[in-house]
Amino acid sequence: MELIKENVTVNQTICKGTMQAVIEENIIVPDVKPDMRKILQVDSDVCITDKSVVDGKAVINGRVNMTILYLPDSETESIKSICSFSDFTQNVDSRELSEDVRLLTSAHVEKAEFSMKNSRKLRVGVIVGIDYEAVKENEIEIAVDVSEDDNVQVSKDSVHLQNCIGLIERSFEVKGNCEVQNGQTSINEILKVDTKISDMEYKTIPGRIYLNGTVCSTILYTDGEQCIRSMETEKEFTEVVECEDAGDDTICDIDYSILDTEYEIGEDNDGDKRIVDINVNVNVQIKATENVSVDMISDCYEPFSKTTLLKEEREIDEVVARPVSQNTIREMTEVSQGAPEISGVYDVITRPYITKAQLQKGKLLTEGKIETYILYITDNTESPVYSMKKDIPFSYMLECGVDDESLIPEIKAEVKHVSYNLNVAGEIEIRCILALNANVIRKRTINLISEIITEECDRDSKKGIVVYFVQKGDNLWEIAKHYAVPCDDIMKFNNMTENDKLEIGERLFIPGV
Repeated sequence: MELIKENVTVNQTICKGTMQAVIEENIIVPDVKPDMRKILQVDSDVCITDKSVVDGKAVINGRVNMTILYLPDSETESIKSICSFSDFTQNVDSRELSEDVRLLTSAHVEKAEFSMKNSRKLRVGVIVGIDYEAVKENEIEIAVDVSEDDNVQVSKDSVHLQNCIGLIERSFEVKGNCEVQNGQTSINEILKVDTKISDMEYKTIPGRIYLNGTVCSTILYTDGEQCIRSMETEKEFTEVVECEDAGDDTICDIDYSILDTEYEIGEDNDGDKRIVDINVNVNVQIKATENVSVDMISDCYEPFSKTTLLKEEREIDEVVARPVSQNTIREMTEVSQGAPEISGVYDVITRPYITKAQLQKGKLLTEGKIETYILYITDNTESPVYSMKKDIPFSYMLECGVDDESLIPEIKAEVKHVSYNLNVAGEIEIRCILALNANVIRKRTINLISEIITEECDRDSKKGIVVYFVQKGDNLWEIAKHYAVPCDDIMKFNNMTENDKLEIGERLFIPGV
C-alpha cells in the first residue's frame, strides 16, 4: 500500500516583532546657506536600504532623510531649507535564523525632535519604528490518497492552507515632471519635495503580477519674488513582476516604500525655470499566496492486518477567513487656537493604526485611528509654513462568518487615497479611502502521514465474531480500526446506516475477527 502525496509550500514565520532605532544627529548649515534665525519645521522620513541574514543574525540597514525649513538671519532672503540624512543599522538575533530565510520589513518615523544649538548648528533626534518578519519557505508533503486498493480503510480531514507562490522584492523608477501654473513667476529655489504612493491595485494572471498605482509628488518652492509656492504632480505606473506559479486567484500582500526622490529644475521653451523633473525610486515587497483546501488522510488501516502509521507532527497556520473592507472617511479640521491662518494647503500625510481587533459573533470588530499631518502655507512672515496633527478615529465590523475565541485576527490597514479641500471658512475637509484586509488564523497541529507499514495477522489468532459494548467517547471508525475490520462490514452485520448514532452500552457484533 503506497501513499499518494501532494506538495504544498507554506510560509513558516521564524521570528516576528517590532523594534526601535534612535538616531541623533548634529546638522551643520552648509557654507552656501545663511545663518538660522528660527526653525520652522523638521520633516523626516525613513526607508530600509538593505537587509541580510548572517550567522544567525538579521541585519537591517536604513536611512532617515531630513528636511529642515528655517528663517534665515537676513532681511534680504526668505525661507531656506537644508537636506540631510543619517544611516542606521539594527540587528535581530535568533538561533533559528539561517541564510535561506527571507526578511520582510517596514519602517516609519514615530517621533522627531530638534533643538537649535546656535545659528549654524541644529541637533535632531528621530525615533524610527521597524516591523520585521523572518519567513522561510517550507515544502510539506500531504498524503491525500492511497494506491488503488479497495480494501484499505481511509479517514480524511480537510485542511485550509496558504500555498506560498513566492516572496518577491524589487525596485523600479517612476519619472515625471511638474510645471509652474500660468500666472505665477518662475522657480527661484526648491525647498522640499514630498512623495507618496496612492491608488495601489494589483492584478494577477498566470505567471505574472501587474502592479498599478500613482506616485504623488508635492513641491514647496520660492518664486522669483521670494514668495512661497507649492505645486503637485501625479504619475501613474504599471509594473509587471514575473511570478512563475501565479494564477488568476493569487493573493498578494504588497508593501511599497520610497527609497529616494531626485529632482532637477528645468527650463521651458522660453528659457524660464518653470519645470521640475522628478525621478522616484520605489521599492516593493510582495508576498504571493493562494488558498488551497486539501483533503488529507488523517488515519487509515488495512483490514485483517496490523497497520502502523509513521507520522510527523507539524504546526500550521490555517486561514479560515479573509474579510476585507474599503471605506471612505470624511473629516472637517479647523486651525487650532493660536495657530496662523491657512492661505494654502501644501500636503496631507496619513498613517493608519489598528488599536483593537476582536471577533464577535461571526464578525471582526476593527478599531483604529488615522494619524493625519496637515502641512500648510500661511501669510505670517514669522511662520510662513506650519503643520498640525489630527487623529481620525474609525471603527468597522467586518463579516468573517467564524466565531471562535481561539482564532487570531491579523489586520492590515492602508490609506489607498487621500484628498483635501480648503473652504472659505478656513476649514480643511479631509477625505480618506481606508482599506482593511484581514486574515483570521487558526493555529493547528496536524499529523502528516509519511509511510504506512502493514503486517498480515496470524490466521490462528482470528476468533470469529466478537461482541462489543459501546463506551463513552467511542466512534465507529475507532472501533473498526481497533479490530482491523471494514466499517461497512460492521454496519452491515448490525443493520446500521451512516446516519445511526452509537449509544453508550449498545451491543455491536464485530465480524471476521
